[in-house]
Amino acid sequence: MLETYTTENDSLSQVVATVPVIFPGFEGNVRQIAYPSSVTLFIILGFAIFAVIKYNFGKNLQETFQSFFNYRQAWRMFEERKESDRQNAVVSNLLFFIVVGIFASLTMSFMGINLIFNSFSISILFFSVSASLFYALKSVTWHALGVIFLVQPISQMYVHSMFLYNRIAGLVVFPLVAIIPYISEIIVPFIIPTVFVVFALSYIFRLYRIFQIIYAQKVSILHFILYLCALEILPLLLIVKVCKTLSENMML
Repeated sequence: MLETYTTENDSLSQVVATVPVIFPGFEGNVRQIAYPSSVTLFIILGFAIFAVIKYNFGKNLQETFQSFFNYRQAWRMFEERKESDRQNAVVSNLLFFIVVGIFASLTMSFMGINLIFNSFSISILFFSVSASLFYALKSVTWHALGVIFLVQPISQMYVHSMFLYNRIAGLVVFPLVAIIPYISEIIVPFIIPTVFVVFALSYIFRLYRIFQIIYAQKVSILHFILYLCALEILPLLLIVKVCKTLSENMML
């Protein structure tokens, strides 16, 4: 938000200075953002997907949320794998990837970081597609490890749990992400950290679920530690490094 000071001279208003207002929670100058219509179109698309999930997969949605905390419920859903569950998973994951793209782009813009090609549309598509490719690669890697080491039930259950937690996180944070362009900029610095916290909690619960799977299948704790280092911590550090590099380059 910008505050403008004026002086009166012969009944004409002349602009003297424009002073940026700094909001709590972020360092540096925070500028008022005029979001293009493309952002609204992506948010409308998100609401359309959200409505499809709500009205077509209501029962599956309730079971999905129960599986967030209940390991037995999650295992039962994995073993049954009904056609409706698969359809719900596809639609819910699509919403998650769109939410990632919208949230990453809005956060970059709010913090004064240049968008990909200075375009909201390209930036949203870039982050959405990148997230989908990342999880697709991770899914393929786990399936391959399951075949190589003859632990396919564990690898398949992990992939199922990974996307389950992503789906829940996307459903929870979408309403928060969707209101960012339309609320006061004073409130936005509280919304963005809240979304980060939800994603972080989802990730922590996902790690705990993997521990439950490995413990139930009587797999060595050493294998669990190796898994954390090779397939969770290392990719996370790489993502942080890439984001930091992009942020530094785009702010130049």
